[in-house]
Amino acid sequence: MRLPTPLLSGGRQSELDDPDVFARKCEEARARLWRVVASAAGRAEADDLAQEAVARAYAARRTYRGDAPFAAWLCRIALNCAHDHRRSAWARRVTPLDEGLAFAAEAPSAEAEAEVRLARRRVRAAVLGLPAPLRDPIWLHYFEQIPVAEIARTVGAPDSTIRSRIKKGLRRLATLLAEVDPDPSSPPCGAVELR
Repeated sequence: MRLPTPLLSGGRQSELDDPDVFARKCEEARARLWRVVASAAGRAEADDLAQEAVARAYAARRTYRGDAPFAAWLCRIALNCAHDHRRSAWARRVTPLDEGLAFAAEAPSAEAEAEVRLARRRVRAAVLGLPAPLRDPIWLHYFEQIPVAEIARTVGAPDSTIRSRIKKGLRRLATLLAEVDPDPSSPPCGAVELR
């Protein structure tokens, strides 16, 4: 027997108060949520942090205003969980077992595939090395395909601030990646169009 859920102020009941609706929305955002957490904290902690983000979101479900998509709101909570974890004493003292290990399943089948994987790893590592104010908008915009306006609404910052952070982050990435593999034939990193 299900107990009636409490009403929001003003007598309107939130759809997120229904556990089935909340679970469905979380399931729809699961892949994006996991990628965001893994990008910000690392793969070893991703599952735990994704679960913590869902628990935090459920506890804070009445703060969801609906001015941004649910997935974006959930991913912002996930980023906060990942940042909290990275700042924790536990994360500073513990090294995951799989860090630095090469797995046979990742062995490339061809030279071209190996180069692509290496390039992706370099770019992801460079992005993860950026400070959070630059890293998060770049990750959300380019890896998660979230428009700048939506990121700005979610973070509570003007569009121009997010664009500026992305541009500054891309300049840093261009410098970092040029030091790793200078290739004058590749397009400049700052030449990417912001949506």
